[in-house]
Amino acid sequence: MATKRAIGLDIGTSGVRAADVSLARRPVTLEGFGQVSLPAGAIRDGELIDQGIVAEALGQLWKRAGFRNKKVNVGVANQHVVVRAIDLPQMEEQELRGALQFQVQEHIPMPVEDAVLDFQILDEYLTESNERMMKVLVVAAQKDMVSSVIGAVTQAGLDPVGVDVTPLALVRALGERGGALGETSGGEAIIDVGAGITNIVVHEGGITRFVRILLIGGNQLTEALAAGMGVSFEDAEGMKQRVGLASAAGAPPSTESAPRILEDRAASYVDEIRGTLAYYQAQAEAVRVTRAVLTGGGSKLANLETRLADALRLPVEQGRTLQRVRLGKLGLSESQLADAEPLMAASVGLALGMAEE
Repeated sequence: MATKRAIGLDIGTSGVRAADVSLARRPVTLEGFGQVSLPAGAIRDGELIDQGIVAEALGQLWKRAGFRNKKVNVGVANQHVVVRAIDLPQMEEQELRGALQFQVQEHIPMPVEDAVLDFQILDEYLTESNERMMKVLVVAAQKDMVSSVIGAVTQAGLDPVGVDVTPLALVRALGERGGALGETSGGEAIIDVGAGITNIVVHEGGITRFVRILLIGGNQLTEALAAGMGVSFEDAEGMKQRVGLASAAGAPPSTESAPRILEDRAASYVDEIRGTLAYYQAQAEAVRVTRAVLTGGGSKLANLETRLADALRLPVEQGRTLQRVRLGKLGLSESQLADAEPLMAASVGLALGMAEE
């Protein structure tokens, strides 16, 4: 039975974030949002390293935000999560669930006995020889990694009623009804720039077609700046936000060291994203990506949106999670909401996932 109230929990490299959402009617209502920072090293490459520190931060988050509900849907996104669209002979959903581990081993880079598996049937079709087939989105997550996340959540006194894949949650928050940029045709790429992870997901009208999790994010730019300038990570982060990027690639190079270092590292980062989408678009069954939505804490970097638009040759806009929900009594000012909005998409999407249970 679908729940009427849900909390989505996003455990990121730089902090833990949770959204309390009322699902009783549409549009859903965001009743609460909170976040607590994590120290460097608690999460690395999207994986939980220090369970105790994360559990402590979760306890602080529930106390500060005043959440009463302890049931959560928690997201995962790291190198031990794989999402693949594969073709299988048509069968009933229940039959597929029983046969899944035998059908997917050749498609995932981990032993099926070490993985938590799930799936979503995307399409059903006939081949030229009239064979009934279906396109299935398969999700595989390493059991030990999932257990580590569940351990931190339960240590904090919370009840993890679901474990979800963060990129799929982003589609729920930003990609329904044709996406955040309107009802135009084609696919949409959601680019979620975190501190240590970048999630890239392509969907078509809310149906996920491609997922890639990159082990790079805003921290890599900060680290390059810290090393190049000989300053602390904290000072480099502040410097990064003040300097930002030039409004266009190929702009006259700055004679100052900080902008030059930032431009060099950002150019490499943008190229990683461009290459990932180019790889997808080269696939025979790829949908044509016609626009992109940018979200995540790293998306706040000045002119990143413009640079991605130039590299991808696509319109790129900031994702607007708050335009998709009613706002409850959050106790946040307009400026606080605007600052938090890029950080909300994952946790809101995770909460929406509980409506599908």
